[in-house]
Amino acid sequence: MLKTITGIVLKTDEYGESDKILTVFSKEDGKIPVLYKRAKILKKGGGAVSQLFSVSEYACFVGKNFYIHNQSMLLKSFAGLQKSLKKLAAASYLAQLLNFAYENYQKDERAYMLLLYCLNKIEKSTEKEVTAYIALFQMKLLALIGYSPMLNACVLCGSDSDLGSFDVEQGGVMCEQCSRTMQKYRHISEAERKILNLLLNIVLKQEDFTNIDSNHLLNLVELLHCCLTDKLEKQLSTYDFLIAVL
Repeated sequence: MLKTITGIVLKTDEYGESDKILTVFSKEDGKIPVLYKRAKILKKGGGAVSQLFSVSEYACFVGKNFYIHNQSMLLKSFAGLQKSLKKLAAASYLAQLLNFAYENYQKDERAYMLLLYCLNKIEKSTEKEVTAYIALFQMKLLALIGYSPMLNACVLCGSDSDLGSFDVEQGGVMCEQCSRTMQKYRHISEAERKILNLLLNIVLKQEDFTNIDSNHLLNLVELLHCCLTDKLEKQLSTYDFLIAVL
């Protein structure tokens, strides 16, 4: 059966002497492995649609273990990401996060649209906005996979006062009393808690990060990364490089 899908390349792996396996997150079928025969020796067009972050329309035969590439048309290459080390690191991190968050053939059009939106924003953004869109993607992805953090009351006792700590394992803020009892002291400021609420609840295309402190954003990228790796039970090879250039 021949099927047409639109997707973003999250990962590429060599397969044999001339082929590639593309990990594509598609709008229609979620994450899929695409066997692209002769991809390493094709020059005209073939190279572009098999590059990381490229968005293409693929016509594929649906095989037992792979979607088998028949023909494709490049829609967007995100060439601007290659011009900034920070933007390239951010895009690589987002792609790896999405790759780890979903199993093959697990459908979620919202995740596809979220990645496409954030890559577009990162490509065109200022240096400060790059960090903001990483945090936005992290928070929205947590929500999509069912782990929205509890931010307005203690995750343990339900108190809505003195919320100065965050428990990664429990997935939410803690009051001072519970923090002392559990002996967990990952501090979170009131300003950072408000930013987390903003990231969780903001509607895409309505975000405004102009007045958000850069240091708060860096702290929250680290915190949200810990939340994601705890839930996904994966270590991301792209993270250390990302933090080094932010």
